[in-house]
Amino acid sequence: MFYRLLIESLLRRGKRKLLAALAVWIGMTLVVALLALSLDVGDKMNRELRSFGANIKLEPASAAVPVRVGGHELAAAVQPAFLQETQLVALKSIFWVNNILDVSPRLWTKAKVQGRECALLGVTLKKRPAHWQLAGAWPSNTDECLLGADLARDLRLTSGQTVRVGDSLLRISGVVTTGGPEDTAVIAELTTVQRLVGLEGKISEAEISALTTPENNLAEKYRLDPKSLTSAEYERWFCTPYPGSVAADIQKAVPGSAARVVRRVSESQGVVLTRIQGLVLLLAVLTLVACTLSAMGMLTSAVLERRTEVALMRAIGAHGENILRLFLTEAGLLGLAGGTLAAATGSWLGAWLVHAIFGSQAETHLALWLLAPMLGLFTALAGSALPVGHTLRQNTAEVLHGN
Repeated sequence: MFYRLLIESLLRRGKRKLLAALAVWIGMTLVVALLALSLDVGDKMNRELRSFGANIKLEPASAAVPVRVGGHELAAAVQPAFLQETQLVALKSIFWVNNILDVSPRLWTKAKVQGRECALLGVTLKKRPAHWQLAGAWPSNTDECLLGADLARDLRLTSGQTVRVGDSLLRISGVVTTGGPEDTAVIAELTTVQRLVGLEGKISEAEISALTTPENNLAEKYRLDPKSLTSAEYERWFCTPYPGSVAADIQKAVPGSAARVVRRVSESQGVVLTRIQGLVLLLAVLTLVACTLSAMGMLTSAVLERRTEVALMRAIGAHGENILRLFLTEAGLLGLAGGTLAAATGSWLGAWLVHAIFGSQAETHLALWLLAPMLGLFTALAGSALPVGHTLRQNTAEVLHGN
């Protein structure tokens, strides 16, 4: 009898039922799309924020030891230290290898440039750093170089001219502005600089861009005092890609090195990511609330139209629990139907948003296909429980007398 009543209830007033399912479907589609976007926005934004520069710097351990006098950090009075370029191969076997986006080896040294001693920087010139402002062209072969903007102004040189570096002549292909020490240096291909100064195979540092998670209280606790973490906290810290845990893994893989987090970059990335993810999640929650209110309005109207039917059921002996179960089951089926459709349309909309914003393919999140029907069910039940309860509390005789 219950199932017959349920089927007949679903078939009657089909337009009203369709509108209720449609309200759940549209709302859940937006919620699923925003959730899909929030799940992808972390990695996608991390890649976009690479324009801030590398967030981890790897250098020789002796070069990373600060010398402080009276609260001021001074350069250590030691011979320049180097790492072997071949040591970077070890980064392919670390725990966080899939989080490493880019490794850029560098060699800082000095050389005679136009008869005066200047900084000389060797880098891999296959790709141009996004935050470098270039006037001219990017070097296309090993006989070309870049000049930092400040050095170019001091030497009164510009693109297309040649500059003497040691005993070699290099053609200036462009002038760069970075806002850093590169502005006062001659920048050439790494192998060219290694050959010019007789340091084949050596590097002074490596800039590493890694996908990381914004730091929280646990990461801050480890940074201040690693020994203060319990074994469970340390395990959680180690298995989360915080900038510090990725840097520690890198340092462990390269003997004689020190990997330090570039705080200016990592903190900027963390603030931006946290705010964007929070904004997207807030929009998803607000959409869910709006969807629940919309479904509640539709279901309230549908239930109030059936007050006479409810009163008649009670008059012939139906218990309130059975009537409540009938209405909630009906609403639940509508919610499941709307949520299941929303899983497909919401995932498609989320993938479209990711592609439109970041220009890359979205990840597939199977959890959303399970979550969407559950959210649809919750929305429909939450929207119908109140009006059904209100209808059951009405006086049966008064309702029937009015009809």
